[in-house]
Amino acid sequence: MLFEIVMRACIERAWQSQTLALPNPSVACALLSPTNEVLALQAHTKAHTPHAEVLALRQAFNALSSTPYPAHLDPLDKEANYRFLAQNHSGLFKDCTLVVTLEPCNHFGKTPPCAALLEQVRPKRVVVGALETSAKASGGLKRLKQTGIEVLSGVLEKPCNDLLTPFMCLENKGAFNLFKIATRLDGSYLGKISGQESQIFTHNQRTIANHLIISGKSVRTDRPTLNARLATPPYEGLCHVAILTRDTTPLDLSIPLFGVKGRKVQVCHEVEQLPLQQGFNVLEGGWGLFESLRNYIDMLLIHTNASLQEGTQGLAHHCTQNFKPLHSQILGQDMLAWLA
Repeated sequence: MLFEIVMRACIERAWQSQTLALPNPSVACALLSPTNEVLALQAHTKAHTPHAEVLALRQAFNALSSTPYPAHLDPLDKEANYRFLAQNHSGLFKDCTLVVTLEPCNHFGKTPPCAALLEQVRPKRVVVGALETSAKASGGLKRLKQTGIEVLSGVLEKPCNDLLTPFMCLENKGAFNLFKIATRLDGSYLGKISGQESQIFTHNQRTIANHLIISGKSVRTDRPTLNARLATPPYEGLCHVAILTRDTTPLDLSIPLFGVKGRKVQVCHEVEQLPLQQGFNVLEGGWGLFESLRNYIDMLLIHTNASLQEGTQGLAHHCTQNFKPLHSQILGQDMLAWLA
C-alpha cells in the first residue's frame, strides 16, 4: 500500500511535465528514507538533462549527508551530477527505497545508464511501475537484481504505462500528434480562455514541438504571434508553423506569426500536406479543426477554465466520444484532461 501511494505521487508529478521531455519518456522518481520518509520527488522534465533518478538522488543527498551537495553543480548538467553521485555517495542510500514510474534505463547515451548509477549507490530496494519496452534500454531490473538490490515491479503498471503514450507514439511510428484545445465549463472555446499557468505550459510545449498546426480561420480572426514568450527555463526555442486553410486567398503577411525570426511557415490547402508524419506536433484550434484532423490525432489535451459563456453550447462530448481519459490535473485555475 505504501509503495502504491508513493507511486501515485510519482505519476502525478510526471504528468505535470508530460510531453516536455520528448523525445524522452515522462518519468518521475521518489526516494524514501530507511523509515519510509519521502526525501525526494523529482521528474525528468527536458531531454538532455538529468533523468528522474539522478535528480531524486541529488535532492535526497542533502537530507542524508552532513556534507552539502556542491552548490556550483548545475541541476541540469546530467554528466556532472551523475559523476558526483557515483563518486561521492558514501553508502548514503544503502537503506533507502527508490520508487520510479519506469524501469531504470540500461543503455549508454551521453551518460552511463541510470541502472549503472543505482548499481553503484546501491539502494536497498527499487520499486518500478512500467517495464522498459525498448530493446536498447531494457535490462535495468535484471542488472539491479544481479547486484543484490531488492526489486519490485508492476506497481500501478497501467497508469505508469499511460504516461508513456507520447513517447511510444514517437518510438513506434516516428510521430506524435497532440491536439490541444482550451474550453470553458460549458464547452465553448472562442476568445481568450486559459489562465496564466495554462498559457505557460502551452508555451513550454511550443519550445519542444517540431510544428504548431493551426487553422487559417484562427490566423485570419486572431492575428496571432504564436511564439513562446511565456516559456520558463529551461524551455527555450521556436517551433515552425503549418496552417490548414481551404481558402486559397493569400494570407495577410503582416499577421505577426509570419514575422517571427527563424520560423518557417507552411500554408497547406489539404490535410495530406501537413507535417503530421514526423516529430512532435501540437495542433491548436477548435472542434472544427479537430474533426478535420481526427484520424491523425494521437492524444487530446483539454484545458478547461472554470468560466461560462452565456448562450453557448460546446461540442466536447460529441467530438471526444472515441477518446478515453488517461489523466486529469489542476493547473492554476484550469483543469487539464489528457485523452487518447
